[in-house]
Amino acid sequence: MTRIPLISAAIAATLGLAACEPTTSSTPGANIPTGPYVLVGIGSDTVPQRNVGMTIEADGSISGQAPCNHYSAPQTAEPPGFALGPIVTTKMGCGGGAGRLERRYLEALQGANGITFEGGVLTVQGPTYLTYEPGYRKEK
Repeated sequence: MTRIPLISAAIAATLGLAACEPTTSSTPGANIPTGPYVLVGIGSDTVPQRNVGMTIEADGSISGQAPCNHYSAPQTAEPPGFALGPIVTTKMGCGGGAGRLERRYLEALQGANGITFEGGVLTVQGPTYLTYEPGYRKEK
């Protein structure tokens, strides 16, 4: 007789916790958690500096900080699709390795056409894949 209340409580607690994680989509298999991410890979290269961040907002739009400039863009596709409107950036000078990374990153982001979240890894797919982990970019 005490098992039914315990089972009911366990189910209610599980459902309550599941409702706490915001996502951008209700499409099965395409739930993308909102919040901050840090870039750890671009194409087949790692990004050990962890100096590129992206935040996914509840409406699907993105914003973040590349090595030198802040950026933002509306996202118009339903996950697992991914289509950005124009990326708006600040216009700070950015040379050397940081400038090359920033240009490569923003080009890959603009050309992206898919997004997935599996095993704690966010992948933005396109001609050049971008791989993120939840978290914040490393400040200088």
